Amino acid sequence: MIKQTALAAALCAALAPAASAADAEGTMVTVLGRDWAVFPVADTPGRYSATRMNLEHLPFRPPAVLTARQAVQALRTATGCSVNMDTMVRSINSTYYAHVICRK
Repeated sequence: MIKQTALAAALCAALAPAASAADAEGTMVTVLGRDWAVFPVADTPGRYSATRMNLEHLPFRPPAVLTARQAVQALRTATGCSVNMDTMVRSINSTYYAHVICRK
């Protein structure tokens, strides 16, 4: 069972898209002691992605708060806008995507 879990974690890490130099406009924020990378989605204006940086490589450690709530807080902190919860989705690699609503 542990070998299967390790293999699955290695496979997910290998298939995750690597960050490029074009993604330099992203923001790193900390929410409840967890680091998050927030980037605008290139092809959709007003849509952002939030990915938790698991630097300790502990895939099964429990989060301090549900990761969806952490992702909302990371998006708010990085953009200064509120998150449209109806558009929030989570991908298979635990990246959250959502549209933000900025008041002018």
